Parts: sequence; C-alpha cells; structure tokens
Amino acid sequence: MTSKDDIRQLLLNKKESEILDKIKSEKTNVQIILDIAKNDSEWKLRREAVKILGKAEVKESIDLLKEILLKDHLTILRKAAAKALGCIGDEKGIPPLLSALKSSKDPSIITEVACALGALKAIEAVIILVSMLQTNTDGEIREHAAEALGLIGDPKGIDILLEALNNDKEDWVRGRSAEALGLIGDTKVVPDLLKALESDKGIGVSVKVATALGRLKDKSAVQPLVDHLKKGVNVETRRAIVYALGEIGDKQAAEIFLELLETDEDETVRYWACISLGFMKHKKAVNAILKVLTEDSSVRVRRTAVLSLGQLEPKTKKVISILDTVSKEDTDDEVKEKAKETITKLAKVHGYKNKTEMLKDMGIK
Repeated sequence: MTSKDDIRQLLLNKKESEILDKIKSEKTNVQIILDIAKNDSEWKLRREAVKILGKAEVKESIDLLKEILLKDHLTILRKAAAKALGCIGDEKGIPPLLSALKSSKDPSIITEVACALGALKAIEAVIILVSMLQTNTDGEIREHAAEALGLIGDPKGIDILLEALNNDKEDWVRGRSAEALGLIGDTKVVPDLLKALESDKGIGVSVKVATALGRLKDKSAVQPLVDHLKKGVNVETRRAIVYALGEIGDKQAAEIFLELLETDEDETVRYWACISLGFMKHKKAVNAILKVLTEDSSVRVRRTAVLSLGQLEPKTKKVISILDTVSKEDTDDEVKEKAKETITKLAKVHGYKNKTEMLKDMGIK
C-alpha cells in the first residue's frame, strides 16, 4: 500500500504518470491527494496535488477545488484550482468559475478561469466574456476571453469577435479572435478573415487567420490563400496556409502544392503539400511525388510520399519499380517498410493475388 510520504515524494519530484497510475490501482490514494491539496504545509505540494486532481478528473475534488479557487490566499493555488476544474470537465465546476470571473481582480487568475470556462463550454459565461473582450484594458485578458468564446462555440460571440478582429490594438488579440471565429464555425465570417489576411500585418495574425479559414473549409478562401502564399510570406504563415488549403481539400490548390513540393525549403511545408495531394487524389501529382520519394532529403517527407502514392493508386511499371527499389535501398527503415506496404496495397487494389504476382507481371525483379 502506498503511504502519504510516498505520494508526497512523488509530488515533490513531479512524477505525474506514476501518481496517476497509483490512483487507478489504489482508490485510497485519491484521499491522500485530496488531503495534501487541502492541508499540506508545503504550497508546492498542494499545487502539484491540485494539478493531479484535475488530470485524473477526480470529480469528488470539485468542492475542495471550489474552496481553493474562491478562498485560498495563494494566487498560484487559485490558478491551479481553476485549471483543474476545467480539466475535470464536470458542469458542477462552472458556478465557482463564474464567481471567480466576476470577483477576481488578478489578471492571471481571470485568464486561467476564462480558459477553464472555455474548456467546459460554459454558455453561461458568454455574456461576461463578451464584456471582457469589449471593455477590459488588459490585452492578455481580452486575448483569453476571445479564446474562451471560441472554445464555447456560441454564435452570440461572433459579433464581438469580429469587432476585435478588425479593431483591437493588440496583435495577439486580433489573432486569437480570428482563431475563435474559426472554432465557432460560421462561414459568414470568411470575408472578414480574408480582409484580415490581406491587410493585417500584426505579428502572428496571418497564421491564426489561415488556421481559422482552414477550419471553416469554405472554398471561396482557396484562391485568396494561394494568392497570399505567392507573395513570399514567412515560413510560419506558409505552413499555416498550406495546412489550411489541405483542410479545405479543393483541387484549386493542387498546382501550388506541386510547386511547393519542388521548391519550398521548409520540410513541413513540403510535408503538408505532399499529404494534401494524396488526400485530394490528384492523379497528376504522381511524378512529382515520385521525385520527392527518390530525391527529398527529409525522411518525414519521403514517408509521406509513400503514403500519398498509396492513396493515388497508380498502376504503372515506373511507380511500382521505384517503390520496389525504395523498399530495398532507402536509408530509413520506416520508409522501406511503408514502401513494401504500399506495394502490397497496390497489388490488392489492382486485382493481383499478392505483390509477387504484380512484380512478376510487370517484369520487375
């Protein structure tokens, strides 16, 4: 049986996975952690215990977490309690979080509470969060209010988020508002997002806007995203735009994917371009992907090239021969293995009993 001293030592050393395992195996350990969170003389141990209660989703800790959130004299513990209530995911945590949101003066607590209410999708918090985003002078609080509104997903937040996207003076608030609009999922905001993509030069805003457009999957955004990409944007924005175009999944983007596959120096951009061409089943991409498979220096991109070929399902001696060579000669074992699996898949797709029969029929030894 695990003792309280054992648990305290694990908490001191931040052995979270071990503690979580002990909670699963011995229910009595929950009571030990509850006791430490409430009564231990070391605030650091109390904080770690509170974190564990959240990560373990211990619902019987909600009353204690409420008490810590609303009454404890240590800000760091109140913040930990707010986050834990969000992690537990029980609507019983909403009332104390709302109380804290209304009564707290400390920005660090307010932001943590807002995030927790977002995680709980607390519709009851929308009016307060809208007011915070509209009137609070602290940019960090406005940012987290926007984030929470996005997580909650209530359309009532759209108008104030659009206002923040278009007019807030802080880059990160405008960016977070864009992200939140994407999470809410109403495509009526696409024109405003496209306007921000074109005109907002704030740090990181274009990344968040592109992410939102990808989530909304509106095909009207494809050409503006492609046009913006061609302007020579930074690597973070290129990654976000390519990912967004892949999420939208429209073949209008195929040509830019082919271009990026050949020319972009960033492996993540090439990776997303390659995987998107496969998901689109863009048959004309076969030769470009074969070139990637045999020439790209990135193992990650070559692995994706093999998978994309499997999705495109080509049936030519050239493709199968290259895959066969790669399965034997590539420097990465996983690329070799995936090439073997893809050959087997293609053999089945094209009506062969096995890959050996296909290789023989094509004259590949």
